[in-house]
Amino acid sequence: MNYQIRQATAEDIRPALDLALSVFMEYDSLNYGPEHTERMRSAIEERFANLDIYLPGNRLMFVALDDKKVIGIIETYGNNRISLMFVDGDYQRQGVATELMSRIACELKMKGFDKIVLNSSPNGLLFYKHFGFTIIETEKNINTPWKTPMSYTLNEI
Repeated sequence: MNYQIRQATAEDIRPALDLALSVFMEYDSLNYGPEHTERMRSAIEERFANLDIYLPGNRLMFVALDDKKVIGIIETYGNNRISLMFVDGDYQRQGVATELMSRIACELKMKGFDKIVLNSSPNGLLFYKHFGFTIIETEKNINTPWKTPMSYTLNEI
């Protein structure tokens, strides 16, 4: 497969966020229920309404592109926290997520971070474990039983 990964440009942000919501709705929403699905939709809409969060120094986003179509997205929040990672269903299990994660891991390591943290969905748990993330605690918030806190030590790169 021929695709490229790069830091998102201003033109990539809307299609990347559309992809994130679309993939979430197709693959993850069944695990979440209506309240949490609406929370995800609202979070994406807030990003659309406040695109300044993607100015340099705020959030870091990389996209995978097949020709000019966004097929994958990874985004950080709070510097070393992965807040979004989604790959178009037609491109899953082809190395796109691994390359996105490797790219952001290298970027964060160069910025001086020693670990990445995230909350995995049930759908992403096996990928993150395979990549080398470990579960850092069991979820204690009964309102979000579907997320698993995980971390990855960047010294392993």
